Amino acid sequence: MRVRPFFRRLNHTADKIFCRFFRSNLRPLELGRRVGQLLDEGRTIDTRGYTIVPNHLTYALAHEDRHRFTPIEETLRREIIEVMRDHVKTYNYGFSGPVSVTFVTNPNFRAGKFEMSGEYRQRSSAEKGYLIAAEGTRIKIKVPQLLGRADECGIILQGSNVSRHHAEIRLDDQGLFLVDLGSTNGTLLNGIAVDNQRLIDGDIITIGEHQLRLEVS
Repeated sequence: MRVRPFFRRLNHTADKIFCRFFRSNLRPLELGRRVGQLLDEGRTIDTRGYTIVPNHLTYALAHEDRHRFTPIEETLRREIIEVMRDHVKTYNYGFSGPVSVTFVTNPNFRAGKFEMSGEYRQRSSAEKGYLIAAEGTRIKIKVPQLLGRADECGIILQGSNVSRHHAEIRLDDQGLFLVDLGSTNGTLLNGIAVDNQRLIDGDIITIGEHQLRLEVS
């Protein structure tokens, strides 16, 4: 899998920190690789026939290591989440809900030992989705959310490359998904033309000249 630059950068600049922290040969680069392996091993098929993978990862560490890990824990958490998203996009997987990472302490572990586990966590009924336009406008998604040039569309997008009823964002028990409504010029998701595709946090939807980033909270 493709490893984010952060892990390569941290691998060079923080080796001493991680050697002292883990008391082993483990490096941030290896953490990134193991994420992909765990997602692959945990994949399954949802009710719509999509391949989904665990959306929540837990790292269990020894007490001593967890204490040493604290200064960079939040940074690594964010980067691991991005690795998960990158892996899902690369292999055309999906998530069952928002992506999250938790670090916990296992008092029975010796220094240097850690375990990773993944689980499926369903999205909360209170969860909200937004589309962020290029200029920063934040639009709340009201499913089913119709996008196009027509006045009746919930999100009106102007331009000759936009059909009247271009695409629609829908919701099922596994989350949001995007449907192209037979538009003339197609709908792109992260640069790839799609007809019907599961959406995850951070996806970029392109319709005509418009780019909309999905944000799930």
